[in-house]
Amino acid sequence: MSEKILLNKKEYEILEEPHRHILVPTKKELHGWWPGKRECTSERMLINPYNGCGIGCFFCYSLAFPGHFQIFREKGLIIVAKDFDKVIAEQLDSLNVASCGYLSPVTDPFQLLNKKYHLSEKIIRVFVERNIPIEFITKAKIPQEAIELIKLQKHSFGQISILTLNENLRKILVPRGASTNTLFENLEALSREGIFAVCRLDPIFPFLTDKRKELEELIERAKSTGVTHIIASILDIPLKIKEEVFQNIKRYFGIGLEWDYKKLYRENINGYLHADIDYRKKVFDRLRNICERKNLTFALCMEYEIKEGEIKGLNQEFMSSQNCEGINIPIYRRKGKRFYPACDCKGDCLHCTNAKCGIEDLAMGKENSKKDWHLKDYRRWSRIIKRIDDENRYS
Repeated sequence: MSEKILLNKKEYEILEEPHRHILVPTKKELHGWWPGKRECTSERMLINPYNGCGIGCFFCYSLAFPGHFQIFREKGLIIVAKDFDKVIAEQLDSLNVASCGYLSPVTDPFQLLNKKYHLSEKIIRVFVERNIPIEFITKAKIPQEAIELIKLQKHSFGQISILTLNENLRKILVPRGASTNTLFENLEALSREGIFAVCRLDPIFPFLTDKRKELEELIERAKSTGVTHIIASILDIPLKIKEEVFQNIKRYFGIGLEWDYKKLYRENINGYLHADIDYRKKVFDRLRNICERKNLTFALCMEYEIKEGEIKGLNQEFMSSQNCEGINIPIYRRKGKRFYPACDCKGDCLHCTNAKCGIEDLAMGKENSKKDWHLKDYRRWSRIIKRIDDENRYS
């Protein structure tokens, strides 16, 4: 008899292969960035088909998230959103305005379980068929189907996280991710098809992967694949899982390094331990200089400091691109059954003061607003866009 689990008063069968998981119907909605410490310049529609991840990173911040993520943390069960591609298709078909899809901000879209359900490729197809851009971030091998689909949409792109050139170290940090060579092959495959490719040094581990020589070699190798943009961050540690992270540092690298981490990680910023700000700025300055010498653009991801009692993003100091992902992706508006770029929109919503897309809410540079948007907001904007289009049509 198969094992079962009770979830939301319903019983689900636990499936063992290729990773322990349950298949759950979903009403999840597309939504924008989380409120608070927003650093991402461009608006995105966030998509998480899998709550939990088989890649196995011991430092994964999703382990600190509530809800289904705690089932993954406590029981090792991944929650698969059944038919999520169909749910997303219905939601997109109810809209007249859309931003780039983001697959996925929390867990890897191409983890081993995706080979069973192919939800990520199905979701990419939903976006591409409607001519809406979509991006992905992965530490796994990109399925060829995903590449064939994404190259059909001019603003869609891929990001590859490469933590180290040391394959033995990679196996500790990302035990069930793709090999380092495969990750560079990902970048080559994207570039070869004319798809914008980003290399992420994300995260950098103090005293393990932060040496200047290795960072420069990694960036140079990424550039040789066709990459023109680098994103970096330094490991931050959610307070909820700090003891687990420190124990794993001790387990794999010794008590001395654990002690060094506890001395370095003393800045509590909104529930996350960050490495000392002087250390982080030194690394980021080094990285930006390396990128400038190699004619690459550079940005940070989710890096902050406390300044005059307020949380401030560090991208304003270190970013050399207009948008943090290195590519300008406009808001898209519906024309018939497909979507097309809004005129002259550069996608830098966080700094925008003139909403050429027609959505005043997204001109967040006006009041330095950093709101989180939901499907209901996209539907409200869609009504606004329809009214404007109708007025222009009959004027």
